[in-house]
Parts: sequence; structure tokens; C-alpha cells
Amino acid sequence: MLNVIAKAAQTVAVNQNVVFTNTRVKSRRCACASGWLNHDDGSGLFEVTNRGNLPMAVEVDFNANVSAAAAGATALTLELNGEAIGGTEMDYTVVTAEVYQNVKASTLIAIPSGSSFTVSVGNISATSVLVKDANIIIKKLA
Repeated sequence: MLNVIAKAAQTVAVNQNVVFTNTRVKSRRCACASGWLNHDDGSGLFEVTNRGNLPMAVEVDFNANVSAAAAGATALTLELNGEAIGGTEMDYTVVTAEVYQNVKASTLIAIPSGSSFTVSVGNISATSVLVKDANIIIKKLA
């Protein structure tokens, strides 16, 4: 299991990822290069690898406070290899600039044996999004 946060506010440009700066909890099984999950603090990418002979599944939970520098629509989504995962889009229409609203999404991802995927949280809005108190938890289920 991995729990990583980014407490400080950050501006996430269009088609860019939320960056996670501080690891809160990291299980021993994902802590080394041969583990099933790898992430470097300061990155928005999480590499999930199934080195086993059987399929595995991971659960991804994300939440954050979002806003924008001007009124308008914002949208984040959980992504797998850079593509949006259906059912995880988080929309918020900013009425007053820099007034935050909490958004969250979760999903299950199947990882076939011998494969590797990259998980991220991307900005799919037409403008930059302000994100603070971002929190992501990735758990191996099977």
C-alpha cells in the first residue's frame, strides 16, 4: 500500500498531472525497486507492476481540494497510461476564483500477470486547475 500527499497548493496545467510530494505510508512490499508499486516524491506517476503468474487488482482512491484562478469549469480524472479511466472524472465549476471544493474518485484496476501500468491524476480541463491537499492511496487487493 502507498499513501502519498501534496499539501501545498499547486497549479496543474492543461493535460498535466497532479504532483505528489510527501509519502505518508509505504508498505515494505512496494518500497524497493523489485516491489509491485513505485513512486518518487515530486512526481505524479505511479508505476504498478505485476511480477506474478496470476492477475492482480489494485484500488486507487484520490481526493483533493480544487479551484481555479478564474471562474469556469475544472475537471480532473484518474488516468491509466495517460488515458482517462471511465467513471473517475471529477468536475467542479468555479464560481468565485480561488474558492476550493473537495473532489474525489476511486477505481479498481486489473493488472494482468507480467504487465506494468502507470497511474496518474490528470487535468482534463480547458484551463489550469489549482489543487491543494491532494491525497492518493493505492492498495493491492489480489
